[in-house]
Amino acid sequence: MDDGNTMVYNWHHSTTAEPLDEEDRLERRSGNGPDHVDQKTFRSKANRQNNYLLDRRVQKTETFTGIDGINTQDRGIQESMGRIVDRSKEHLGPADKAIIQARKLLRQVVKTAEAGGSPDGTGTSYYTLRAHEAVLPRTADWRAEMTPEMRREAILQTV
Repeated sequence: MDDGNTMVYNWHHSTTAEPLDEEDRLERRSGNGPDHVDQKTFRSKANRQNNYLLDRRVQKTETFTGIDGINTQDRGIQESMGRIVDRSKEHLGPADKAIIQARKLLRQVVKTAEAGGSPDGTGTSYYTLRAHEAVLPRTADWRAEMTPEMRREAILQTV
């Protein structure tokens, strides 16, 4: 929305012929449904002022954060940094390798776009992919098991 505010949209769909049920529509797992977000202002009911409704019992016995919903957990992390963070004052180390690599990739994308090229990841070859998750045996070939589920054709065959 601007340098200090973000609007989050979640898209839910059924991977079977069955429609979404009421529980799916309430988006309880995401923390972004009507029980979590004021439907007039679109502001999260769990926020910095109420410590994101952190539940210490849940934190101790059920989840690492004790905050209900993945979007609410994300808000807690993102908002705790403040509106704008001066990254030039950071001192990244070995544990920050993923951040360092992501920033290198982003800088390369900007250079490629400025030069009039098409950055990696913008081609249509990604259009048929979809997110999928599964728990597999340690000995399973995850690529062989997961790839069919990540392809659009798998969705079209079940409809």
